[in-house]
Order: sequence, then C-alpha cells, then structure tokens
Amino acid sequence: MQIIIPFKTPTINHLYWHRGNIKIMKTEAKKLKQDIKEEVDKQKIPFLHADGGGLLNVIVEIHENWLCKNGEVKRKDISNREKFLTDSVFEALNIDDKFIFEHTMKKIQSENEEKAVITIEELR
Repeated sequence: MQIIIPFKTPTINHLYWHRGNIKIMKTEAKKLKQDIKEEVDKQKIPFLHADGGGLLNVIVEIHENWLCKNGEVKRKDISNREKFLTDSVFEALNIDDKFIFEHTMKKIQSENEEKAVITIEELR
C-alpha cells in the first residue's frame, strides 16, 4: 500500500510544547494530524490487516528541496520529520506501529513539489 501526503510536514520540534518532562501537542499539530487522516481517508487505502497479524516494512520518502543554492546539503534532520508523519498515518489506518520491523527513510530531491510518500508492505 502506498500513501501520498501532498504537503510538507514540519519537524517534531515545531509540533510540541515542552513543560519540564511533559510534551504537549500544539494546536497546529492536532490540525496537521487531522489533515493527514483526511488524506489517508481520501485515498481509500486498501485495508492491510485488522489485528496487526503481520510484520511490516515501511519506506518513508520525503520529497522536497534538500539542497542550498550553492549545492550544499541543507541542515535538515529527516528522522525528526518522519516520526510524527508515521504515527499519524498509522493512527489513521488504525494499525499499531509496533508491527514495523523494517523501516527505511529517504530524502528525495525535489525543487517543485513537497510531499511525503509512505509505502507499507507486509513482510513474508
């Protein structure tokens, strides 16, 4: 199954307030989570499994401009962007992310389009 989120997702650092050891989700993060759920619902994703019976391979591709004008790589942490995205997609699919056994993240250079592509496959 492949899910396309057709907009940029911010880093997890911008989605939570921190009060001591407590993390509080910002209003914009709640809205983003809802937007991701609506995208998943809109794409009519085929049902994978109800109870998490299979182990999963997840590939997350973040498409955006990763390069500076001089060609150097921008200081952007992909893993910081991926966690909230994966959590939101799995919540929308009603699948527990504990079944992820293989996980790959990829930066895809794109100057024109910002999006995320999440591929979820059952391991055999």
